[in-house]
Amino acid sequence: MTIEEAQNAGKYGKADLHMHSTYSDGCATIEEILSHVQNNTDLNVIALTDHDVIEGSLRARDLWSKGSYRFDFVVGEEITTTEGHLLGLFIEKQIPRGLSMERSIDLIHEQGGLAVVAHPLHRFFRHSCQRAVMDRIHASSDVWLDGIETWNASFCGIYANYIAMGTNRDIYHLPELGNSDAHMLSAIGSGRTWFEGQTAQDIRTTIEKGTSAPGGKMWNMQSYYHWARYLLNKEQRAARQPAAIA
Repeated sequence: MTIEEAQNAGKYGKADLHMHSTYSDGCATIEEILSHVQNNTDLNVIALTDHDVIEGSLRARDLWSKGSYRFDFVVGEEITTTEGHLLGLFIEKQIPRGLSMERSIDLIHEQGGLAVVAHPLHRFFRHSCQRAVMDRIHASSDVWLDGIETWNASFCGIYANYIAMGTNRDIYHLPELGNSDAHMLSAIGSGRTWFEGQTAQDIRTTIEKGTSAPGGKMWNMQSYYHWARYLLNKEQRAARQPAAIA
C-alpha cells in the first residue's frame, strides 16, 4: 500500500512492529533505536521484538515512558517455535523458545497479547512457518492467529511476501501487517503497517477489526552493508576474547 492509498482509505497511522536491538542480533542499542525513530522517521507506533528475549523491550518501554517521545511503544518478542518464528505483541512476560506454534500462541493469548506469524511461507528459510502449519492452525477451533506478516522488508520477504499475501487473501483471511524486521537503524520503517488512529491501542483495534494494511519497501543495500559489517566486527571481537579457564 502506498501513502496515497493508505490515506484515501482513512489509514493515517504508521507502525513498525518488528525490529531488533543489541539484546539479540540487532546492531543498535535501545537508546539509539528510540532516538532514531523520534528524529528520523514518521512512525506513530513501534514494537521492539528481539529474538526469544523480552528484557530489551521492557527496558525500552521504561526509557520511552520517561521521555517525551511523539510515538507510542509496544512490548514484543520474536519467538522461535519448533515450526517457525512468531511475533508476540502486547505481552509482559517472555515466551520460551522451542515450543510448538500452537502452544506459543496460547501463551501469548494467556497474557492478553496478539500472535502474529512472522515472514511465513518462505520455502527455503528454516524459521519461516510453512503451509502445512498454517493450514493446521486455520482448521483448528481451539487456537488462532491474530495476524500475518505479509510484507517483511528484509531478505525473508524477497521471495515470500507475494506468496504470503496471495495465500492469505485466498485462504486464511487474517489481518495483514507490514514490518521492517530491522536489524539496523537505516531499515527501521522500511516496512510498515497502516492503521486508523495514532496510538498503540488504535493499531491493536485496527488489527482486531481486520482493517490493517501492509506497505513499505525492502531493505536497501546500505542496510545490508551495515548489518554485515556489524556481524563481522562482532565475530572479530569474540575471536579476540581470551579463552575461558575451565
